[in-house]
Amino acid sequence: MEYLDLSDYQKIQVAKGFDATPELIPFILYLLQDLFELGSSPETIIEILDSLHLNKKAKVLDLACGKGAVSIQIAQRLGFSCKGIDLFKPFFEIAREKALEAGVNHLCQFEVMDINNAVEKERDYDVVILASAESLLGEVNEAIGFLRKCIRKGGYIIYDGAYLNENSIITNPDYSVFKNYKETLKQLTSCGDEIISEMIVPSEETMNINNTYTDAIRVRANELALIHPDKKKLFLSYVEKQEEECSIIEKEITGCVWCIKKTG
Repeated sequence: MEYLDLSDYQKIQVAKGFDATPELIPFILYLLQDLFELGSSPETIIEILDSLHLNKKAKVLDLACGKGAVSIQIAQRLGFSCKGIDLFKPFFEIAREKALEAGVNHLCQFEVMDINNAVEKERDYDVVILASAESLLGEVNEAIGFLRKCIRKGGYIIYDGAYLNENSIITNPDYSVFKNYKETLKQLTSCGDEIISEMIVPSEETMNINNTYTDAIRVRANELALIHPDKKKLFLSYVEKQEEECSIIEKEITGCVWCIKKTG
């Protein structure tokens, strides 16, 4: 499914996933060409999964998988079968190539699909992962309600998200999904499930990741501005938005990865 083939709603969903406008999406592949992991931490997720001592035949569903970094590294390190789903076809093609290069293409399957449709279709996984895509399934409690449909009883949800720091108030509507720590835990367990682990992302690590990402995007945005001078403002505005969001994240939000066991 090419970008031009998407419905207006799907174009908005794709743009939302990149904190961009639909007008920018045709250039996203160029802007993000130097970034593979795209915001999530495969190391943290793998550490959590390894602690669960799952059967080697475990099946993992990776929603909004991007270029497949999490799925590919899970397959490499733990030997689990992974299915990654993303709506952006260029990332799907990169994910398949990367899996082949890593020698895990027999364990990794990728599909182009809206994750809102995927959660209504995919079933009986041992683990479902939603990493750095918090707003795509609505509020936290709504997302958990969707995610738990995809896993068997006793299965696990890996939710890579964040919560507002104490006394933080963010007026930016893009961050309305974030709540304080207590409210976030309440939403994560709103279906009666059990949080069995949480791993807080150190602020220094967040800053280093943000700086790396922003620097890489800035370089590519400047290149695009030379190629398409009529769209220079579009590209540089995206960099400014990334810088603004990094500032908000570093000052007002704490990143955290939760593992939730489906008990009902």
